[in-house]
Amino acid sequence: MDNTTLSSLIFEWQGIVQRRQGVCRELEPRLLAAIGSRPIKIVTGFRRCGKSFLVQQVAKKLVENGTIIPANLLYLNLEDFRLMEITTPERLNQVYELFLSVSAQPGKKLLIFDEIQNVANWDRFIRTIYERDGDEIEIILTGSNSELLSSELGSNLAGRLIEFFLYPFSFREYLDWHRMSVGSSADFLRNRREVMAGFNEFLTFGGLPELFTISDNDARLSYLSGILSKVILDDVVRRFRVDNVTLLEKVFHYLMANAGNVTTFASLTRHAKALGIPAKNETVIAYCSYFVKAFALFEVSRFSWKQSRVFSDTRKFYSIDTGLITLYRPMADNLGVRLEQCVFLELMRRGKTCMFATNDAGRELDFVTPDERRGYDKYQVTAALTPEDEKRELGAFSLADPWLQGGENLLLSLDDDEATRQWQGVAIPRRNLVRWLLGV
Repeated sequence: MDNTTLSSLIFEWQGIVQRRQGVCRELEPRLLAAIGSRPIKIVTGFRRCGKSFLVQQVAKKLVENGTIIPANLLYLNLEDFRLMEITTPERLNQVYELFLSVSAQPGKKLLIFDEIQNVANWDRFIRTIYERDGDEIEIILTGSNSELLSSELGSNLAGRLIEFFLYPFSFREYLDWHRMSVGSSADFLRNRREVMAGFNEFLTFGGLPELFTISDNDARLSYLSGILSKVILDDVVRRFRVDNVTLLEKVFHYLMANAGNVTTFASLTRHAKALGIPAKNETVIAYCSYFVKAFALFEVSRFSWKQSRVFSDTRKFYSIDTGLITLYRPMADNLGVRLEQCVFLELMRRGKTCMFATNDAGRELDFVTPDERRGYDKYQVTAALTPEDEKRELGAFSLADPWLQGGENLLLSLDDDEATRQWQGVAIPRRNLVRWLLGV
């Protein structure tokens, strides 16, 4: 690509960013608050969750508040087919030098490199301009693969960056996108029918923002399937040089269909062998780690104070998005699993570290999270608390490892009854799950 075409591309994106409009993501204030500090800002997350839009929104606001002028914005989407030849740090530097010569003016410059992992050895270029021009530039990066990013960050950029993880839309953001404001209990009650209809759709199809513009359900599933194909082929098979793609796909299918269920690597290996697929335990472990590194799955460990259990392979896996589960299990099959998945993602958005707890009798607490007082908050999730389920759902709070007695208890369900329950001397507050998600 010649300099004239590249210059046109630089100016084109300066205009696009200034016209950008949309919902303010919950991560946006945190990213804006970090602007002005010297470290590089990097936004990571699953494909199509809105990273590009977020950083463009931030850039627009920095132009609007006078932090930078439009001519001092360089935005490069490195998945743009017109930039396919920008694959080395040398070529990236040529674009940067061109920007400085044809557009930039005196003052702070904002440099945004979207999907930076598509440039080999990108960290060398970033470190060079960071060290050389750091006082004059603000750098924001985005990326969709933790392995590719972490290996380079660890070698050349450690201690020079702030990382922000972007999740798919929360239910609050989903309602904002659909122009439904629910900021109080009165708002929730006033719009209850519409809110609950939206929640059912959110549980079924998830929070990837482009999906909100698709009205046909089959088309929505086709869109989700296309994203997963891209993740499996590009972010896993090609990057990690996977040779047993059949095993990889079967492992992923199993983990998605059984999201939130306790599993072990040994059981995954047995399932594969039962299907006639050659599998080794170490291969299954590696494949699971690839899905985590591609941000498609989260791995949750069992809570234990026993050091011998640190290496236990008992764990749970959760999807990055409830909609992806629908490709592997119909909505009617697993409402409780969807609700648990939804709570897990919300706890992660709130900065919690999630574990689960079980005892030898098989009782299970869905989530255990460290609190600020060195105790542990406990969460149990169910669609409805019925007399038949009380022993299982409430009894889990008394399972009780003595180390878990501190901290808060919370039972989340779709019930309207929010009266605190007592079970074997343990007080268990209850919340309507949707109201808890919305903070009302």
